[in-house]
Amino acid sequence: MGPEQLYLLPPEEFTAARDAATTAARPDADAVRALKALRKPSVAAWLVNRLVAEQPALVAQLLDLGPALAAAQADGDGDELRALGGQRRALVDAVVATAVDLADRPVSAAVRDEVAATLEAGLSDAGAADAVRSGRLVRALSYAGFGGVDLDGAVAVSPARPARARRKDEDGRAQRIAVAEAEALEAAGRLDDAVRLCERAQRDQTAAQGAADQARAQVELLRAQLSEAEAAAAQADSRRRKADKAADAAVETVRRRQDAEERARAGLDRLRRG
Repeated sequence: MGPEQLYLLPPEEFTAARDAATTAARPDADAVRALKALRKPSVAAWLVNRLVAEQPALVAQLLDLGPALAAAQADGDGDELRALGGQRRALVDAVVATAVDLADRPVSAAVRDEVAATLEAGLSDAGAADAVRSGRLVRALSYAGFGGVDLDGAVAVSPARPARARRKDEDGRAQRIAVAEAEALEAAGRLDDAVRLCERAQRDQTAAQGAADQARAQVELLRAQLSEAEAAAAQADSRRRKADKAADAAVETVRRRQDAEERARAGLDRLRRG
């Protein structure tokens, strides 16, 4: 059993299977040494290895977004960045969900986060993408948003090639891509931060627009109520003026009748005295 098969086994079965493979490889001293050097994978690394083996097209679709994001960043294409950013997050969520399904057992939130961080690292760093594609991850990966991803001891060395030769090849490849990838890697991290800030700003803008619309609707309602109140006040004023006139007329009538009554009484008194 080679590393590819060993790293598809659940971590709790790894050590026994590795020891059995070591025993079977004893005639080949180099293979025995390489197998003994293999370390048990973390649960998150095991899930990513299973993804690569069982869902290679889905993993490739996700990792292929990395160069596209870097190209959009280099072109300064904001619309493309937003579209790719949304696609990135949707794909990461989908791939993590697939990994959890492949586990066939409960997966903790911490392990889910490690799987997501490993996939994000593969999107942001070419070396990390190769490590994910290897199917021989030993531990989860993470990308801090600047520099490269720490890959030291992250991938199991194949027994078919001595560790020294593999490290030499990896070092040479890293040197060849370092200059070309450094700016793209850092830009990818800045892009992710910028996309998140943009989304937050858009959410705030939507909330502020909703609040403004609600306030305008309230203003219109209050204006309508004020208009109705003003109309009612005008009608009340009109009725008051009419009532004032009627009251004044009534008072004048009473005064005239009092005068007439006094004159009549005075005439009667004169007649009685005469």
